[in-house]
Amino acid sequence: MSQKKNKRVLSLFLSVVLIFGLLSACQSEPPNPEGSPSTDENQSNAGDVENSIIKEKRDIVILDPGGEQDMFDEIVRLFKDEYPDYVGEVVWIPASTGETVSKLVAERDAGKPYTTLCTNGYDTVAAGIDAGVYINLLEKYPDRFSEYIEQFNEDSKLQLDRALGYAIPHLNSIGGPMITYWPDTVQNPPKTLDELLEWCKENPGKFAYPRPSNSGAGYAWLQGLPYLAGEENPDDPTTWTKVWDYLKELDQYIDYYTTGSALLYRDFNEGTRWMITTAVGYETNQRVLGAMSPECKQLFLDDLHWVTDSNFWSIPTGLDPQDEELSCLFIEFTLRPEIQALLYDSGFMYPGPVIEGVTLEDAPQESQDALNAVLTEELKAGIENYPHVAPMTMSQLVDAMEMWDDLIGANKLK
Repeated sequence: MSQKKNKRVLSLFLSVVLIFGLLSACQSEPPNPEGSPSTDENQSNAGDVENSIIKEKRDIVILDPGGEQDMFDEIVRLFKDEYPDYVGEVVWIPASTGETVSKLVAERDAGKPYTTLCTNGYDTVAAGIDAGVYINLLEKYPDRFSEYIEQFNEDSKLQLDRALGYAIPHLNSIGGPMITYWPDTVQNPPKTLDELLEWCKENPGKFAYPRPSNSGAGYAWLQGLPYLAGEENPDDPTTWTKVWDYLKELDQYIDYYTTGSALLYRDFNEGTRWMITTAVGYETNQRVLGAMSPECKQLFLDDLHWVTDSNFWSIPTGLDPQDEELSCLFIEFTLRPEIQALLYDSGFMYPGPVIEGVTLEDAPQESQDALNAVLTEELKAGIENYPHVAPMTMSQLVDAMEMWDDLIGANKLK
């Protein structure tokens, strides 16, 4: 892909991209390709302490655009307990999508890798693939993760296919799009896209959704619209007509588009917005944390298709073989069913597990109590009553986000 295209895609994912400066202290010496073990050697020694290529304690440096640090504290502790001779410190670096890819490009181009693992939402995977900063895990290690992949639930298998081998899902969510509203101000909630548009005409400025490239709720809404609108090819935004016409008309009644879900929820909780598009995991987590009133309601438009969502692990290119091996080992650890049960957590990616058969009853009691207290009957029914579909391919998602910026909202961001 051309350098011009790379720059265009990188700029898409962050309205103001803060390019990280290179960190002066590096985790390890740059890898020596001639001294790197073969793929077969890496796979045969996976998890074998006695024959492992890891010969000294290594730090794991996780770039975290997925926002997962808090939910992984206990998992990291368990991992360090199991592999005390391998693991030094586990360092988490918060970052946005644009910051993540820019930092990895800078590290790669300087030949000084520091980051050893990344949490990714779908948008960051797409940007990382486009920029060439991730290794193809399933191509380099065709059998290593198969034991766990064979146990993936159906939604996670869909996600794995979309990642093209460059990322492995470890968290799974129902996704969206869902609409949340205040019942005291929205007394007759819409049931179709046409009814939603009419409601917005009557209540300008009271409905909102976030910029798709900055928000899971935003890109769930954008990917769900072609199903709601009846487009012939929901996965190809270049063929959409109904969606783009609808969003252009809807735009007349929207004040601005927030650059993230948190800002949208702030507006909603303050009463500035009466109805917003949401994603299941983020909203469930907000309810558990007490950041969203139990009084607000959830609705599902006719012809809804749940566009499933995941968070993924990806490994940057150019690592020292020992660092790459430790990152692979950590990925495997997080896919164990008993570890997956911990990922119900506080609903951040509800339900959470990618492994089939790991239920809420397997989670710690604290998670069971917290989630059972906030999961609404309408949400439970909605999850069961509407079909689940895969998201777009990575390239199609990039196209959709670019087109939204060009055609709809790039000039109304806040």
